[in-house]
Amino acid sequence: MSSLLPIDTAQAAAVSRDPVLLSPQEGLRQELELLDRVASNRLQQGCRIWRCERALVVPTSVSRNPGFGRAAQALGERGWPVIVRKTGGDLVPQSPGLLNVSLAFRQRRHKGSIDATYQALCRPLIAAFSSLGIDAYCASVPGAFCDGDYNLVVDGQKLAGTAQRWRRIPSSDAGDFAVLVHAVILCRDELPELWRITNDFYRHCGIARYIEYTKHVSVSALLSESKPSSDHGLIAHLAELISEQITRHFAARE
Repeated sequence: MSSLLPIDTAQAAAVSRDPVLLSPQEGLRQELELLDRVASNRLQQGCRIWRCERALVVPTSVSRNPGFGRAAQALGERGWPVIVRKTGGDLVPQSPGLLNVSLAFRQRRHKGSIDATYQALCRPLIAAFSSLGIDAYCASVPGAFCDGDYNLVVDGQKLAGTAQRWRRIPSSDAGDFAVLVHAVILCRDELPELWRITNDFYRHCGIARYIEYTKHVSVSALLSESKPSSDHGLIAHLAELISEQITRHFAARE
């Protein structure tokens, strides 16, 4: 199992120093399980921090493209299986050098609820990066993978992407929703291969889209000589910092 953080100050558990490596199918399943547990009142809020085997994860809309089968076969033969998820957005590459953070909690819809949901994850992530001397902020980066207003960005380069999903809680008289907000963080200096594979998928699929290599940066590159002795140690350390900040964020909301 990946690390599960209840975000209950009486029960909070530290994230493992070795974020577990999951298959993309299992990672998606565990995210939905987390959302289901909040929606069914079995969990007030929770978080999983995990890594994923290499894959290209695409929304259902991309799978309807006439060239999808050809693209999936071509990339699969190169060791990059293509996995279809049920949510929207765009293609997201996954590899062990990236860190996934999946956070679920209850949220009531209001004028600023979309922003509030993103900030519930972005603020702890920004605080974790800050403790490493990285000054990140939210912004769009045209030309980056799966671009959006709530990318985490450093000096105009995308460091992490975010997305969210909502589900109504049937038992809530107040009309509360269970929300899942997810981030994928670029940790290691393997980015050129990710964008080459992503662009090859688009080309095989006949999609007129191109990911610009220079629009991204990794945690490893930002830390340079100050980083832990190995990329593996870096990811484990970052996961620990994130778990601490998420626990503090939700404790302050109580």
